[in-house]
Amino acid sequence: MKFGLVRLKNGLLIIILASLLSGCTHDSKPVQFYMLTADTGGVSNTSHPVTNQGPLIGLGPIRIPEYLSRPQMVVATSDNQYQLSEDHRWAERLDQNISLALIKVLPSQLGTDRVIRYPWPQRQVVDYQVGIDILEFNVNANGQSRLIAQWFVKSKEKTILDKRSIYQFPASTSDYTVMVKSQSQCLTQLGKEISENLMQLIASQSGN
Repeated sequence: MKFGLVRLKNGLLIIILASLLSGCTHDSKPVQFYMLTADTGGVSNTSHPVTNQGPLIGLGPIRIPEYLSRPQMVVATSDNQYQLSEDHRWAERLDQNISLALIKVLPSQLGTDRVIRYPWPQRQVVDYQVGIDILEFNVNANGQSRLIAQWFVKSKEKTILDKRSIYQFPASTSDYTVMVKSQSQCLTQLGKEISENLMQLIASQSGN
């Protein structure tokens, strides 16, 4: 009798657990994954024929704040509060995504495919190194995508340019597709500014 009661209780417990799991599966939303690009906004207007000649350019390291170093997308709800979305995530690490997006577009902007990503082999010597510190990169409470980046250019281990760039584009506080497009526009403008300054530096140094 006791054995039968135990079996009955176990059977009821299994049914309850199965119902709970079924309910969770039914209610859960599929996770959406996103990737940034750096070609939104007409970079072709300033692109150049790509060659395999010229100085070797190293991109990186690219550093991001700890609050962005997570798969969930981040939206600011106030100056001091942020909301993380479990249903909307980056498809890869954000710093790697930024690096990949820029490395895809820089050759056409610079006119050379001699661009490599950090970390490069220790014995590899680059002629120019571009490092980027992302200070802010999210959508704020007003629905504006904002990018603040401190970046530098080094040549022969010497810093020859150190700049801070700020970009802002209208986005959305609820439509994540619009958010990513707007953040991609910010990234495009950063790549464009880096390319223009880098070409000027290369031209000035080659003329000396």
